[in-house]
Amino acid sequence: MSTLDQVRFIIYRCHEKGLEIFLVNSNLENDPDVWNIPQGDLISQKLNVDPEHIIELDPFEDEFGNVSRAYAIEGDWHDIPSIRGMIKHDIKLVKSKVKEILPDSEKGTYFAMKEAFKKVLPVEYAALKELKDIIVDRNMLRNL
Repeated sequence: MSTLDQVRFIIYRCHEKGLEIFLVNSNLENDPDVWNIPQGDLISQKLNVDPEHIIELDPFEDEFGNVSRAYAIEGDWHDIPSIRGMIKHDIKLVKSKVKEILPDSEKGTYFAMKEAFKKVLPVEYAALKELKDIIVDRNMLRNL
C-alpha cells in the first residue's frame, strides 16, 4: 500500500461514559497492550456511505513522513436492538464490507476518549482531538 492509500477509520460512539473510540489490538506478542486506530485501503474499496455520516479529518504525518488520511464514522448501530432487527440484511452486507476494508476489526473494542489517548500513537492524537471537537460542536447544535 502506498502512502497515498493509507487511511485511518476512527469509529466512534457517544455513550454513557462520553465519547468512545474503537481501537484494534495489534496482536503483538511482545506488547499485547498496543492498540491502534483501524487502518484500511480506500483506493481499492468504494465507500458507499452517506456523506452526512462520515467526517473527513485532517491528514496527519507519522515520524517516517508517511501521510495518512483520517475519516470518522459513527458506529452506534448495535445499541438499538429494534433497528437491528429491521435492518438485519443490511447489517450482513455492511459486515462483509467492513471485513473487506478493515480485516482486523474483530480484534478491536471501544475505549473512552481519555483511554484512547493513552493507547494510540502520538501522531494520531491530533485526529482524535479534531474528532472530539467536531462531535462536541455537533452535540451542542443538536441540543439548542
